[in-house]
Amino acid sequence: MMPLVLMAGFLGAGKTRFLTDIIPELAARGTRVRIILNDFQNARIDAARLGELDALVTPLNGECICCGSLRELLQTLYDVPPDPGSVMLIEANGATETDELLGHLTTDGRLAHFTLPLQLTVVDAARWQKRWWHNALERAQVSTATQLFLNWTHKLSEARRAEVEASLRETNPRAARVDAAGYATLLSDLAHEAQDDATRGGRHGLRFAAPAPLGEGEVRRKHEHPFGSASLPLPALVDRAAFERFVDGLPESVVRAKGLVRFTNEPGPMFVWHRVPGRRGVRLDKSWPHADAQPTALFIGVGMPIDLLQELVTGLASAS
Repeated sequence: MMPLVLMAGFLGAGKTRFLTDIIPELAARGTRVRIILNDFQNARIDAARLGELDALVTPLNGECICCGSLRELLQTLYDVPPDPGSVMLIEANGATETDELLGHLTTDGRLAHFTLPLQLTVVDAARWQKRWWHNALERAQVSTATQLFLNWTHKLSEARRAEVEASLRETNPRAARVDAAGYATLLSDLAHEAQDDATRGGRHGLRFAAPAPLGEGEVRRKHEHPFGSASLPLPALVDRAAFERFVDGLPESVVRAKGLVRFTNEPGPMFVWHRVPGRRGVRLDKSWPHADAQPTALFIGVGMPIDLLQELVTGLASAS
């Protein structure tokens, strides 16, 4: 069997960044890595950040894997061949509701080539429970976790960190704290133990009620929270200063923004860009995109003004 890990965490918490840290750690321990990467509309954006690393990445575009894209996720897992000594990591998008998804991953008999799922939730410690009406979703993603990774802790005062730790313990007293190196050791050991094991039981103490199976052509229920997404093409080359102003000027209803971009002063490389509300500026990462990748902007939020976003992109083209 292969260890099966669901990676959750709110939009912008740092899930893909954690993957870039843990993949080399697993490789150093002789453990191969398979990744299913789910995102709104264009999972290739984050997949481009993992292109240089030693991992087999399968982008899964569309909706959340707990509802609209659940069937595609399960079919992808069914099709994975036995690969002893490797681990399967599923990076769920930031709006995923984990409880029912874990029910499917735990009880589906066609996933017998995987262990019972572990869940690692990445927590943005600097913004924990500061998301207004999204706080309940953030807590729910923590409540089902078997392990937690606290990100952005360097931004916290001692008092704020103690407050966050106490809140996390109250939300989920069972979950262990891990870092990339420690979690890689745990998964590598589990991969070694599970490679000759033909039973799914006994891997951890969490159990989930079996959800109703999906009927032919059925799609799992939609979220109660109203996240939406929009993907707009960017100019082939943009002025860096104009692009930074464009990102800073995005409306508050955009909870997460990211994409691919090339700059006029450095037209060769394509960067993955991303911006999270509550943080200043834009972050740029090197990328190894597919040959057909084009500069793009992906916006995720609630009640976003699409016409305004289109105007901002058009203005960016004029400035470039």
